[in-house]
Amino acid sequence: MRHLLTILFFLIRVVLIAQPANNYIEKGNDAYRQNDFNTAIENYKNALRKDPENNIARFNLANALQKQNELKAANKNYDDIIKNSEAGSLKSESNYNKALAFLKANDLVQAIAAFKASLKENPSDDEARENLQKAMNELKKQQQQNQPKNKPQSQPQNPKQKKQQPLNKEMMQQKFNELRNQEKQLQQKLQSKNNTTQPEKDW
Repeated sequence: MRHLLTILFFLIRVVLIAQPANNYIEKGNDAYRQNDFNTAIENYKNALRKDPENNIARFNLANALQKQNELKAANKNYDDIIKNSEAGSLKSESNYNKALAFLKANDLVQAIAAFKASLKENPSDDEARENLQKAMNELKKQQQQNQPKNKPQSQPQNPKQKKQQPLNKEMMQQKFNELRNQEKQLQQKLQSKNNTTQPEKDW
């Protein structure tokens, strides 16, 4: 009997807490529909003050923050939902909206990860799959555009260049020897000329 009373009091408490929170959520939703995101945010925050574990209020708050381009705050709320809610549509939607926030911030790598997490929760979400594909294509395109700047093709050529270095040294040595021989020959010719012209200097 005591246990039944405890459960009954707990349920009454949950209803009493949830009712004001739900009123704020409804007010927030009305403001959101009218694109009054500041009022919506305030109402969702009030709902969370009444019921901090209300994931619907937190999800709607994150969406309103995202509309105001407060992407970090939005993602923090999405992360809280992902961490604290069970597998299902709310978790999938949070990951999906988080991916959209990353796209707004031009962070394709994080967006791709979030789209994948969304699809893990809801594999039949075609919109998430399409957006994932678009994000992956865009990332691939960006990587290809950056390739000439990084010159990754020059890397395999480096070992070949190193192999050619000993050959270049040998060729240089050969040239050096040839030049030395030519120099010797020139000196010999000059000496022989000097020998023939020495009497002229006496004149």
